[in-house]
Amino acid sequence: MAFDAKALRVAALAKKNDTTAAAIARRIGIPYGTVIRWTSGRSVPAGPALAAIERAYGVTAADLFPADA
Repeated sequence: MAFDAKALRVAALAKKNDTTAAAIARRIGIPYGTVIRWTSGRSVPAGPALAAIERAYGVTAADLFPADA
């Protein structure tokens, strides 16, 4: 099971029209560099950050960590 950064970007665009890593970071209240690490595959969201993504964009952990990825 791997983090699907594309699912985050798609949800951010579709639900809140957030088109950049900076916009995602502002929306969920975390550092820009953290979002860059997620989207580049160097890190994955966990704990409070994952919960913030779920609240902000209406996605679940299963959406972001699909079993077939």
